[in-house]
Amino acid sequence: MDEYVFEDVIAGSTVTCTYPGLETVKAARGESADCTSVFFPGCSFINYALPLVQSTYGLLLEAGEVEGVSLLCCGKILDFEADGGSSRAAFEQQFRDHIAGTGIKRIVAACPNCVAALRKLLAQDEATAAIEVVPLPKVLVEKGYRIDPATAASMAQADPRVADDAQITFCPKDSCPDRATGEFADSLRAIMPDEIMVEPKFARKRSYCCGSRPRAAGHYDLGDKMARRHGEQAGEVGANAIVTACMSCTFSLVGAGCSVPVFHYLELLFAWNIPWYLADGYMKLRFLFDDADTNRDVRSFKGIG
Repeated sequence: MDEYVFEDVIAGSTVTCTYPGLETVKAARGESADCTSVFFPGCSFINYALPLVQSTYGLLLEAGEVEGVSLLCCGKILDFEADGGSSRAAFEQQFRDHIAGTGIKRIVAACPNCVAALRKLLAQDEATAAIEVVPLPKVLVEKGYRIDPATAASMAQADPRVADDAQITFCPKDSCPDRATGEFADSLRAIMPDEIMVEPKFARKRSYCCGSRPRAAGHYDLGDKMARRHGEQAGEVGANAIVTACMSCTFSLVGAGCSVPVFHYLELLFAWNIPWYLADGYMKLRFLFDDADTNRDVRSFKGIG
């Protein structure tokens, strides 16, 4: 079991997490750090692929794109709790108060849900409205990072659902919160090799849910049905693999037993398969200001990030 240590520059905490298992969380409270740019992986990324969080953070640090990291929740997940509206409003006010005192001017966020949620909450206060929220894949593309076609094809070919002699073709699954801007959709296509990509019938603004929303409401059969539909859609355009820019989408499609292998683009970029068989159906870790030193078993948020 490995330990990963992060200095949360917004919450002012030193957090130690173990992986796999995510059973041990320790936090030493301090004060918010002063920096200008921060990496914001989001809850689903932290829960499903902690080693990739560390690798991505290290890459961004080395590239000079960020100066710190925050493991905080963006607040969206609170909507699915009892009294979620008031809980989320209180958290968002705490978030604005904390970040206003850090000097942060830019957040690089990995999750489409986080990008939308952070932009909305920061815009509500003059003190934070100018803070830029940038999608992670856009930053990676601008820095020149690209997925190697041979690596991507090899990873897909290793899946038993793919025939040994198959020509590998990936179909993108676009996320719901990205429909308005298409930033993740554009960046996903830019970072993937053109020669192994094919467009689905329902993409970008026409893309439909991965199934996580009905699953969060307790409609698990409907959620799985929606997730499996993406595998069918891939087959309809001749694709034998799916690539996503959202950890929650990937988790949902994998968990529903999609008919083709599904990869988050960071798996392909770092050539590391997320061991989804280790992922709990319920996210264990969620960091808020009032309980950043706790290991929370958030059982009302299955498949949501």
